[in-house]
Parts: sequence; structure tokens; C-alpha cells
Amino acid sequence: MPKVLIFSGANGSGKTTLANTVVEPSTPFINADYIKDKEKLSYMEAGKKALLEIDLCISKNINFSFETTMSGIGLSKRLKRLSNKGYVIVIFYLFTYPVKLLDDRIKERVKKGGHPVEYEDINRRYYRSVKNFWGMYKKYAEEWAIINNNEFHYKNIVVGNRETFQVIDETEFGKFKEVLAHEK
Repeated sequence: MPKVLIFSGANGSGKTTLANTVVEPSTPFINADYIKDKEKLSYMEAGKKALLEIDLCISKNINFSFETTMSGIGLSKRLKRLSNKGYVIVIFYLFTYPVKLLDDRIKERVKKGGHPVEYEDINRRYYRSVKNFWGMYKKYAEEWAIINNNEFHYKNIVVGNRETFQVIDETEFGKFKEVLAHEK
């Protein structure tokens, strides 16, 4: 069965960094930011091209990986398609708090030549991302994990699958639930 690894979380949560340590060099990793820089495209064009590359990998029935903020609902259609085609879906959800930490990380990234994200966009996507992952997207995954990336090392908070989950760190999961309950 083909497998897809999905690296998700808010802007600045460390999706690309984690992917670079997990994804095998021979496995396609689809990243709209890489596409934008490599092909000199706008953010919108790069996003569309990333979706086309995801669709191409699905049609070829090959292993691949990609990153997403999960702040929109459009991913649902592709996850249904992956599931229907028999893909093993694994989601790594990088949870970082507070939002200010993400903004600080992005500012540091920009100093090093990375791409900026406006604070309003970070804030909006942050809450949507948490809600969409928990309420809509995790149900598609054979395996998923919420991973704290506040520090210099990754720490599992919760791991689960389609039927059940196990809380590894109650305190950190409490923080995740606080964000989940936030009215944004």
C-alpha cells in the first residue's frame, strides 16, 4: 500500500524542519514554499502547483509527503481520495504556542532569507489549523501525532489512529485543548 506523510501545523511551527529529518531522500516532498522559490512563482501559483503535484503523486499511486497548515477545508477532498485509493495516511501535527512564538520564529526565518507571513495570517491560521486537524482531518489517518515543538526537541503530546488516541502529556494536551476551545 502506498503511504503519504503529512507535516501539518501553523505557519512557523517547524513542518519543513521535521520533514527534512523524516522523509527519505527518494520520497517526493511537496512544499509550496520550495516551489515558489525554485520556480519564481507567486504564493498563489505555487500553492496551485503544489496541489497539482499532490494529485499527480496520487494518480501514480506512489509514496510521497507534503506539508500543510490545515487552516482551510480543501484538504478534505484529497484525504478522501487518498483513503479511497488505499493510501496509508500518517499525519504529524506540530503544535506550538503561544502564537507570538510562531511570529518570532517567522521573523527569524525572514532574517535568514525565508518567506514572511503577516501576523494576522499567522493568528487566523493558527486557530483554524488546530480546529481543522482535530475536528476534520485526523479521522483520515491510520496514524497521527500531535507533537510539541516549543523547545529544541520534539515531544509527543498525543498519538492516535482512526479509532482511538493516547495522551502522553496531559499538561501539553491541556494547552492544545485551550487553543481548540478558543473562539477565533
